[in-house]
Amino acid sequence: MNTATQTQDETRIRQLTETFEKATVRKDLDTIMAQYATDVRAFDAVGPLQFKGAEANRQHWQSCFDFCQGEGYFEISELEINVSGDLAYSHFLSHCGGTDEKGEMQSGWMRGSRCWRRQDGDWKVVHEHFSMPFDMASGQVNFGIEPEPQVVRAS
Repeated sequence: MNTATQTQDETRIRQLTETFEKATVRKDLDTIMAQYATDVRAFDAVGPLQFKGAEANRQHWQSCFDFCQGEGYFEISELEINVSGDLAYSHFLSHCGGTDEKGEMQSGWMRGSRCWRRQDGDWKVVHEHFSMPFDMASGQVNFGIEPEPQVVRAS
């Protein structure tokens, strides 16, 4: 694969990720689901162990939106994308949440990864994984954990 094609593919996946980020805040389920392959396998930090297929994933996203009835929040940072032919993967940190019944924002940091496959002329997510770090001793999720500040190194 030539460098120009790889750069175009990375740019397209970055655009799709930004669309996903904005659609999640708007709770735009159709825009979110347009990014998934019909045979997607998803692992989320909440709910069942896994979701097989687009319909199960759609139902899960809908239940998340139903749970967070107020304003949504979803921000992706530290996005890295790697492309090789018709397959790619991306990983990132996401700060997400929503308002509770009192209208107060409840949010936390999660880890995310997505595996992409070129399909019908565009990139589709075939695997997605969101998780939250937890403390092994207590079994409690580390809701208050923050990403380490980015260090800029001199060249």
